[in-house]
Amino acid sequence: MIAREIAEEIRKDLKKNGITSKQVSVRAKTYLLDKSIEVRIKDLKVSKKLVEAAAKKYEYVRWDDYTNDILAGGNTYITVDFDYKVLREKAEEFKETARKILEKKGKYEKDELMRLAEKGDLVVLYQPHHNGTYPHVKLCRRNKQSCILDNLESYYAVDEYGLSEALAILSYQYGLDFTKVKV
Repeated sequence: MIAREIAEEIRKDLKKNGITSKQVSVRAKTYLLDKSIEVRIKDLKVSKKLVEAAAKKYEYVRWDDYTNDILAGGNTYITVDFDYKVLREKAEEFKETARKILEKKGKYEKDELMRLAEKGDLVVLYQPHHNGTYPHVKLCRRNKQSCILDNLESYYAVDEYGLSEALAILSYQYGLDFTKVKV
């Protein structure tokens, strides 16, 4: 299939799941011998996992068995991400919350985590201090077999902008409420 046909198939799969072109855009590009399909989520309430499941099944990348390098030609790369302009607009809603969280980070030790929100078995934690990695927000699930939390997603949150973007994604994707954050 050529890139345009793959993009059309992805659109059809998304439509079967009730996702319209107003919510998600699909663009096809061809580079020499490879194809690239960019899928951008314009409505943050649309499940990224659902969109990835519909799109990623068309991805095909050939690897060299010996060197593990990507072989040139015949590859179809699929990227799924949020539309940056929309994400920035939605992140504005969480800017004040992010600012309050960052103001309180001095109360926490280097290896302490802030609990930002909970919903069912989901917990959102923020590691505000550099501890071998950049500050980040983690979405975790309580593990029923142990006291350990399973890390589902992680977002870099070095500053107010990164933190507000992470809060926007988690709020819209999982319905988490950050308006009652007590840090």
